Amino acid sequence: MKRVYLLHGFMGTAETHFSNQVSGLGDRYELILLDLPGHGNSLLEAAEQYFEEALNWVAAQIREKGEGYVIGVSLGASLAIHVARKEPELVKGIVLTGYSPFIPEELKDVMKKQYEYFLNIEENDPNIAEQFQTLHGDKWKKTMKNVLQTMTFHYPAAAEEDIRNIRVPTLILNGSNELHEVEAAAYLKKLNYGVNVGLIPNAGHTANIDQPGIYNRMVEGFFKE
Repeated sequence: MKRVYLLHGFMGTAETHFSNQVSGLGDRYELILLDLPGHGNSLLEAAEQYFEEALNWVAAQIREKGEGYVIGVSLGASLAIHVARKEPELVKGIVLTGYSPFIPEELKDVMKKQYEYFLNIEENDPNIAEQFQTLHGDKWKKTMKNVLQTMTFHYPAAAEEDIRNIRVPTLILNGSNELHEVEAAAYLKKLNYGVNVGLIPNAGHTANIDQPGIYNRMVEGFFKE
């Protein structure tokens, strides 16, 4: 049975972001749900240097539990590709969703506005703040601040050379609704012809949630290659 690690996105948990994969794929694969530092049931707090700390933690989890595939959404996708880049011996293949290797220039102002919005989320959307409290407990504010700071101002970009040198099987499964994510998929393919590209119709940043049936079938096809 293939082992598959599931890495969620910003302010989510493995259970909330991958419930459709657990129900749709859980009987055929060994799914390992990881709550990233500062999120959900994780006992680790979110460090100020969030990405590097989280990356080291993910690699340690894989070393402990054994080589496998990695499915990452958004933040989790960035972690997946960098694990594959730094320690390819740990990874049989990666699936990237909601992923871009860099922040396009036209989105930088949008990201900054999103940063300010979330820093004041208790005023801007009390219901979301309450959900964060329920999912993550009292640590949610620290987690949100440190992850936002990293992903807005220190985005873990993948350089062209890094992408060209990826040797582990890779599938990017972005939604078709966001132009920059469609362009990101084409960009990866242009730099590394070995990257498999799929676009999920009528899906946005979290294509695995928006269109789980299509998504799960494409993931299974990738695993069988």
